[in-house]
Amino acid sequence: MWNAFSDLFPRTSPHALRTLWREDRAGFWYAALFWTFWLSLASFPIGYGAREVLPPLCAIFLFCYYRHAWSRSVWRRLTLRPLFYCLWAMIALGVLFSGDMLSSLLHAGTGINKGFILPIIGMECVRDGRDLRRLVAACIVACFWEGMDGIWQAWTGYDFIMNYPLNSGRLTGSLGDYSVGNYIALAIIPALGGWHMLRRHAGPAKSLAVCAVLLAPAFFLLQGASSRSGILAVASAFGFWWLLSRQRLNILPLAGGAGVMLGYAFLQASRLDPETVANDGRWSLWELGWKVFCEHPFFGAGAGQYNAAFRELGLAPARDAITISHPHNLYLDILYAHGIVGFLLGMAFLAGFAWWGYVRIRRQLALRPRDDGGRLYWALAGWFWVGYMGWLVNGIFGHDFYRIWWLALAMTYLGIFIGAIVNGEDPPAAQPVPSGGTGQPA
Repeated sequence: MWNAFSDLFPRTSPHALRTLWREDRAGFWYAALFWTFWLSLASFPIGYGAREVLPPLCAIFLFCYYRHAWSRSVWRRLTLRPLFYCLWAMIALGVLFSGDMLSSLLHAGTGINKGFILPIIGMECVRDGRDLRRLVAACIVACFWEGMDGIWQAWTGYDFIMNYPLNSGRLTGSLGDYSVGNYIALAIIPALGGWHMLRRHAGPAKSLAVCAVLLAPAFFLLQGASSRSGILAVASAFGFWWLLSRQRLNILPLAGGAGVMLGYAFLQASRLDPETVANDGRWSLWELGWKVFCEHPFFGAGAGQYNAAFRELGLAPARDAITISHPHNLYLDILYAHGIVGFLLGMAFLAGFAWWGYVRIRRQLALRPRDDGGRLYWALAGWFWVGYMGWLVNGIFGHDFYRIWWLALAMTYLGIFIGAIVNGEDPPAAQPVPSGGTGQPA
């Protein structure tokens, strides 16, 4: 059982690093890039400081790696680069056609070093099956320690990282707000790939028991944060996996999704009460967002201009504070801020990669019906795709597009499954394996 994780972490001596520096400069920078990226994923909820520093540090290592291995980089071989141009064009529209260009530039620009570079970083960090297993392990590590923080907070009233108290009786973890429910939901999804890693070394019962021990704290935090959109994202993940894996006769994934929803309904019945749902402030926020879009239909009101735009129309939310900054819907946020032109560009990026990933991963899983090394590689790639899809579902009731920590997770998962697909379908002829990988999707 321990073999599922024991071979994932290198035993590297200073002498080995010096040798790697002399003999394989690309391999040295790849190792620096990968482990910094791994640390950013495993420590993601620890605080703003880490999320500010680690991605730019990854970017420095990425540029050094590109200098020595550009020809075999994923970015160079990615045929869908124009979809990224659609994203960048959407952002440019949200600034150039804004009613307050400087404000929109600052609002959108904060995502450059903490969000928009992450897909390119992530896609270069999947060279083989071992890298994918390591990244799943990073998600499991983050789920476990942040979940334990939630348990500690429920017991003592304060989390043990930042000493944050509960918010309105709901757990906040180290994020300081019950939006931690959305974070932990999105972190849980790729961590579920650990099931496939365990099944290579143990039977269903043992694998289930270990998964339960590792992820129970995260599920505790999820229900304690009482995030309905987070629960919906996790429940939908099982449905997406069912569609992806082609196991039409296997209803266990669907049963898992139903179990998540029923468990939440039992533990947080008041949050699903019809009167509570009917009085949710989101309905008013959505109406305001639609009215702002109708006033700026083609190129939008500008990134981050939701509050200023509805105030300019003499409107106010029915139940939320007048200072509310976003409509609590990813798609409406893109629509009001960038107009129909920007919305189409944004959807080309978001939906384009979703469909591209689905078609390719589904095809590879169909070609590998047995649970061997090749299927494990594509199953883990699939769970990162499912994590990205869970973000799209979470966005129905979630945050604004430029919510940096939330966007960062989605862009990270996007980059990982892009890299897995490109290197899995067309591995480069020669690639560094400084961390003990095989160079093949094993």
